[in-house]
Amino acid sequence: MDHLAATGIAVMQAIDEGRTAQETSLIPAARRAKALELVRLHGAISIQRLADEMKTSISTARRDVDFLSSEGYLERSHGGALLSVRSRTTFEPATDIADQVARAAKIAIGRHAAGLIEDGQSVILDSSSTVLEAAHALAERELSLTVVTNDLRIAVALREKPKVQLIVPGGQVRPGSFTLIGSAAQSVIRSLHADIALIGVHSLAQLRPSETSLEVASLKQAWIEAANRVLLLLDSSKFEQSAFCEICPIQRIHEIVCDDALDSAHRRALEQLGLRVTLVPIDHPT
Repeated sequence: MDHLAATGIAVMQAIDEGRTAQETSLIPAARRAKALELVRLHGAISIQRLADEMKTSISTARRDVDFLSSEGYLERSHGGALLSVRSRTTFEPATDIADQVARAAKIAIGRHAAGLIEDGQSVILDSSSTVLEAAHALAERELSLTVVTNDLRIAVALREKPKVQLIVPGGQVRPGSFTLIGSAAQSVIRSLHADIALIGVHSLAQLRPSETSLEVASLKQAWIEAANRVLLLLDSSKFEQSAFCEICPIQRIHEIVCDDALDSAHRRALEQLGLRVTLVPIDHPT
């Protein structure tokens, strides 16, 4: 085997090892996201029940709860965990965990929203994990589109689609995320007039579209003002926890796309305000 061939094999092995390490690193995030969902479902849960529901060892469940408690997601109780009662309006989950929370709902919501996009439209894709799923679904449709996004992962998902004119405004990468922020992005956004925007939010508690930081809320305001039609994509858990600053009045949104676990009272309240509400069916685990 010559030197070049050996080098090529070594490079491929390194790439494979890197992929394997990356996949392995996602496992704890997915497991911790499931733990969060179980605690949210039950309000409080024992370590034993958490281990049983997640089919892990008690020691693994205990380590996950300790991690989530230390990071501010949960509060540790004697022998278990409960939802944090501390004020957390500026709290944001780590990106890897946020991606895994309500993942089945996000994928279904994203696919439904992507199905509403029409050939030839100009589309704003906001930076959020649910909108990212819509971008993945759009990449499969082979539409002729002009897409504007401030999310680096969405840009990667669509970068090789020959029928997509992709526009990524300048700016700085927000620490701990894939979101571009700053005055450069704002100036580009304010010059646009798009057919439709797919927007994600951190919270819709009290029917207030809200975010954890002023800079992110300001960008979302600009996206919303730049679009003829605005679809808010969010899973039903976003109605539970308040966030720091309001993005816009809910009446500025045209349609809510959510999963079918949404409380009927929330749906009625939205519809009474004149919003179209689409609930996407999810295959819930039994």
